[in-house]
This record gives sequence, C-alpha cells and structure tokens, in this order.
Amino acid sequence: MSTKTIDTTDLRNNLSTTINALGKNDILFIKRRGKLTGKVIVDDDLLEDLLLLNDSKYIASISKARDEIKRGDIYTFDEVFGDVL
Repeated sequence: MSTKTIDTTDLRNNLSTTINALGKNDILFIKRRGKLTGKVIVDDDLLEDLLLLNDSKYIASISKARDEIKRGDIYTFDEVFGDVL
C-alpha cells in the first residue's frame, strides 16, 4: 500500500489521469493550499478492508450481498427504480 498526495487544483485539472494512475492499494490524500483536507480517494475493496477493522456487521452485509448476487437473487435497474428516472 502506498500513499500519495495531490493538490485540489491538480486533481480537478487531471481527475481522470489521476484516478487511472492509482493502484488498487493506493491511498490518495487531497491537499488544499499545501495542507491536508482530511479527504482521501481509495479503492472500494481497500475501503471494505479498512471498514472490516472497525465494523464486522458491515462486512457481513457485503458478504451476504455477494452471495445473493451469485444465487441470482437480484433486481433489475427497472425493477428498483421503475418510472422514477
């Protein structure tokens, strides 16, 4: 796992390139005027791993959802949102 930092201006001007350059285990800290903002960008799998350290119920719900997907127990986009969108 590596950590990187980027200024908000650079991130705004190069968002796509920056995201594509991040590895699966990279954490990108965002700075504004040279100071850390407390905001980060992380891969969703890494986020799940970090949440596991603090909330085992959350990880159990993720595991349950993945099992439901494997069983085909899913809803289509239209079934969920219908005419809302």
